[in-house]
Amino acid sequence: MNSRWGVGLFSLLAVTYIALSQHGEFAGSAVVKILPLLLLAVAVGRNWFALNSSDRSRGWWLCGLGFGMVGDVLLAIDGKNLFVFGLGAFLVGHLGYLLALRPVTSLDKRLLLPYALYAFGVIQLMWPQLGAMALPVMIYISVILLMSLATWATEHSNRSLQLGGLLFIVSDSLIGLNKFWQPIPFAGELIMLTYYAAQWLLAQGMLKRAQTNSLIFSTSDRQVSCN
Repeated sequence: MNSRWGVGLFSLLAVTYIALSQHGEFAGSAVVKILPLLLLAVAVGRNWFALNSSDRSRGWWLCGLGFGMVGDVLLAIDGKNLFVFGLGAFLVGHLGYLLALRPVTSLDKRLLLPYALYAFGVIQLMWPQLGAMALPVMIYISVILLMSLATWATEHSNRSLQLGGLLFIVSDSLIGLNKFWQPIPFAGELIMLTYYAAQWLLAQGMLKRAQTNSLIFSTSDRQVSCN
């Protein structure tokens, strides 16, 4: 997906859905919505599988992406009545990403304060309207914060991973604030724009990480053979 055609096609598919859904979901929107992610799964997954057959993190990444697509479809079909089920699918997806980011080495503790302050501010704004959704939303926020923090602490972390994790927080915050606080201008467009960007960046970051691991393993194997 680093090729120009890959990036261009992903962007075109993403912009197509965003443009068509400006006035709400449409016939076939569930399919159009996940087309960029299907392309991502095929392109990145193919390159990843070629690197190292023993890399289990790709399976967890595909699991995370797959459940993300399930959530997308559920929200496209009926975002109001299926919201909880969509939230559950995204929750499992983020757990998949969290498992894919293992091993986690060490985290700069200075990151904890801005993450905590941001989460506290968002929760404060949503809290009066959460009602029975308070516990599910709190659990979801905790998981996505852990996933984003893991992008900084994972072995061979990189900027794509870190930015992808941050954009996921932005996208999900917009969903929560728009639903439980007050309507946000152009919320739908902003949510999907940051969501697609987050998925793309996280995929690229995971692939870069896998390439680094593969290079290290190959170098080690050569050194053993020479010895």
